[in-house]
Amino acid sequence: MECLSSAFEVFSASVWEYRSLVISCLIFIFGLVLMHFLTAPQGSQVQTVHLLSAPPSRSFIWGHEKEVFLNEPGKAFRRWTAALGPAYRIKAAFGASDILVLSDPEGISYILQKKIYDYHHSKVVRPRVARLLGKGLGWVEGSEAHKRMRKLIAPSLTTENIKAMSEDVRQAAFAAITNLHLLFDSSTTSKKLSLNILDWTSEATLNVIGRVGFLHDFEGGKSQDAKKILGARRRGASVVAEYAGFLTLMLLRRFPILNHLPIFAIQAQGLAKSAIQRGVAQEMVKRAQDIVQADNKDLLSRLLLARSNSEISTAELFEQVRVLVLTVASQQILGILDIDFCVCPRLFPKCSQLTTGISRIAGHETTTLTLAFSLWELARHPDKQNRLREEIQSIGNEATYDDFQTKFPYLDAVLKETLRLYPGLAYMERVATKNDIIPLAQTIIGSNGQLVDKIVVKPGQVVLIPIMAIHRDDSKWADPDKFEPERWLDSLPNVERLPNGWSHLLTFSSVLTPSSDGPRNCIGMRLAIFQYKVILSALLSQFRFKDTGADISLKIASSLQPWVVGEKEKGPQLPVEVETL
Repeated sequence: MECLSSAFEVFSASVWEYRSLVISCLIFIFGLVLMHFLTAPQGSQVQTVHLLSAPPSRSFIWGHEKEVFLNEPGKAFRRWTAALGPAYRIKAAFGASDILVLSDPEGISYILQKKIYDYHHSKVVRPRVARLLGKGLGWVEGSEAHKRMRKLIAPSLTTENIKAMSEDVRQAAFAAITNLHLLFDSSTTSKKLSLNILDWTSEATLNVIGRVGFLHDFEGGKSQDAKKILGARRRGASVVAEYAGFLTLMLLRRFPILNHLPIFAIQAQGLAKSAIQRGVAQEMVKRAQDIVQADNKDLLSRLLLARSNSEISTAELFEQVRVLVLTVASQQILGILDIDFCVCPRLFPKCSQLTTGISRIAGHETTTLTLAFSLWELARHPDKQNRLREEIQSIGNEATYDDFQTKFPYLDAVLKETLRLYPGLAYMERVATKNDIIPLAQTIIGSNGQLVDKIVVKPGQVVLIPIMAIHRDDSKWADPDKFEPERWLDSLPNVERLPNGWSHLLTFSSVLTPSSDGPRNCIGMRLAIFQYKVILSALLSQFRFKDTGADISLKIASSLQPWVVGEKEKGPQLPVEVETL
C-alpha cells in the first residue's frame, strides 16, 4: 500500500507539474498576444502571411496543392487571384506551412530583383538540381558565389560575341533543316510529312549550342554525341505528370530530409549527371584542349582557359559543361533515367513513373519548347504564318544579328506571344532566408478585414509566383488564352500592372537559370532569342506547317509540357504536318 501511495503521490505531483507547465505556457502566450494588440498601431497595413485571405480548403491532407495538380496549369491560381487579389495564401499538403502566392508586380520585383539573394530555391528543387545537373550557375546561392560563376560565363554571351557567332548559328540551323529535307527524300509521300515537331526542334537547338558553346559539331543531331543525348529521352520511361509524381513532390516539400536518404528512387537521379560527365562532357573537353586558343570566344574555351589559370577547379569545369549541355538539351535529357529497379514496388507499382517524375527538374523554357509551340500555333493560324513568312522573305536569307533586332517586328511579336502563353514554368517557388517585409503595389484586404500593402515573412516562408496565371490574367490581357501576336505591335495596356521582366513577361525565370531581371537575369537570353529567330525564319522560308487536329493538353512535369490526349504513353508531343514550299 505504501508503494501504491507513493506512486500515487508521484503521479499526482507529475500531473500537477504538467498542469502548471501548461498553465504557465498559456499565460505566457496570452501575454504575448495581448502585448501584440496593445503595441500594434491601429489600422496597420502590415500583415503576416497567416492573416492573408485563402481559398476554401478542399482537403485536410492535401491542402490546396492537389487542386493545383488536378487543374490545367495556371487555372486554379487564375481563379483564386480573381477572387482574392494579387497576394493570398494556400494550404500546403501534409500540414506544411502555408504558401504565399504572389502575383503583385512590386512584390515580384522586390523578390526577383532587389532581394534576389535573400530568396533561395526551395529545398525540393535545389537538391535535385545538384543531383541531375550539378552545382552550376543555376544551383549556386549567395551573392559572392553566384557573382564569381557568372563573371566566368558572362563574357562569352555578350552582344558582340553573339554577333561573332552569327554564322555558326546560321550554319547549325541549316544543317538541321537539311536533315528535315532528307526526311522528305526518304518519305513515300514526298510532299507532306506528319511529325512530332518537338523531336526536330530538339535536334536543331542542340546543334546550335554545340557549335557556339563548345566548338563541337553535333552534325545536325546525327553524331554519336547527339545520339547519346537525344537517345536518352527515347530510352527513358515516358515522363507523365502522374499522381505518384505529385505525391513525391509533396513528401519532399514536407520532409526534405528524404532528399539525402539513400533511397534508390531519389539518389538515382545522379546517374544522369554521371553519365554526361563520363561521356559527352569529358569527350568534348578532351577534344577542345587540343585546339583551344586564348583568343577563342566560345564558352568552352573560356572555361578551359580559366582552368589553366587556376581560376576554377577541374570539377567546376565539368560542372559548367554538363549543366550547359543539359540545360539547353533539357527537353531531350529528361528521360535519361532508364531505371528498372525500385525499392518500393509494392507501394508504387508504377515506380518508373515515380522516379522519372521526380527527376524532371529541367524547367528551363528552352528554345526547343518555344520553337515547337510557335510552329504549332502558326500551324493552327495559317493567316499569321503567312504574314510572318512574308516579313521573313522581304528581308531575305542573309539577315544579320542587327537585322533580327530591328527589322522583324512580327517575328518579335510571335516570340513574345509564344512566351506569354507557354512559359517554361507554370509557376516558380522561392524561400525566404531571413525576416523581411514584402511591399505590394495593390492594397488587398486581409482575412481580418484590414487593408494590407506589406507582408511580413519569416525565414523558411515559401513564396509561389504563378507565372502562367500572371501571363493569362483576364484583368491584364485581352483574350488571354488566344494566340494573338498583334497585341505586341502596339503599346500594351495596363503596363503598370504587369511584371518588370523582359517585355513584361516572367518567361526567363526558372529553377535552373536565373530570374527574368536583376542581378540574376537569364545569362543566355540574348543567344536563345537569336537562335530562335534564325531557326524559325529559316524553317518558314522553306516549309509550310499545318494543324493535324490533335487534341493537346498541357501538364506540369516540372516544366510545362504538351501531351496528345489519349497518347500519354508516347510522352510529350506536338504533332504537325509539314510541306515543302
